[in-house]
Amino acid sequence: MSPRKPSRQTQSVPPVPAIPHVLEDRVALITGAGSGLGRGIAVGLARAGAKVALLDIDLAAARETEALIAAAAGQTLVIRADVTSERDVAEAFQQTVRALGDLTICVPAAGIAPAFALVDFPVDAWRKALEVNLTGYFLVAREAARHMIAQKKGGSIILVSSKSGLEASKANSAYNATKAGEVHLARGWALELGPAGIRVNAVAPGNVFKGSKIWNDEYLKTCARKRGIKPEEVIPYYVSLTALGIEIEPEDVAGIVVWLASDAARTITGQVIVCDAGQVFVR
Repeated sequence: MSPRKPSRQTQSVPPVPAIPHVLEDRVALITGAGSGLGRGIAVGLARAGAKVALLDIDLAAARETEALIAAAAGQTLVIRADVTSERDVAEAFQQTVRALGDLTICVPAAGIAPAFALVDFPVDAWRKALEVNLTGYFLVAREAARHMIAQKKGGSIILVSSKSGLEASKANSAYNATKAGEVHLARGWALELGPAGIRVNAVAPGNVFKGSKIWNDEYLKTCARKRGIKPEEVIPYYVSLTALGIEIEPEDVAGIVVWLASDAARTITGQVIVCDAGQVFVR
């Protein structure tokens, strides 16, 4: 059976900017802030008034995000950190608190997505994905929880999962497993940290192409082979799978993260907000 082709024109709907001032003077730390969703979320939090620590293993990329935020007069701190390093993560939080103040928002967003058929999947690529997408999230959330509990001000931890954590995609074993794992980590941590006033939620975006290091040329070719289409048809194909027929952009996800971090969501914890333009329906 041939893959489904786009059956209609996709819509062009501008994303809604983050709500201004709702996070005024709060301190947020974002991993993977140098590109894609991490960058979009960092900019959104800054536009909402937060002071943001930008963590990325690629320092130059994080500085590019800093320049975007500086244009809007936001306060930032750039830190090179490997999220799989316990020492790097601990030092990054210490630097953040010293420079920006008590931390109340944490968004683990750094991730990788090695795509191979199961029979061809290299074990090194599998292990690296688990290290970045699970151990990295664990180390960052653990450090955030330690600081938030000590501060006695509560807080919000928002994990960037994926719709692939809810509905598996083909030839994507490591990504499927780790993104599903992040959802359950969020739920368990919500139960554990609730008494300290710390809310833990997850966002599960659909395919976000803009600025993504995951959706690089090689990944697009892999997806094209998997679907039996041309590389230039990949993005329109995935957009056609959504109910709304619109491309999801980092700003769309940032708006949800801002809301989850704000007082407007003070009763929301242990939840997964799916922002995929209607590709996966959660029951």
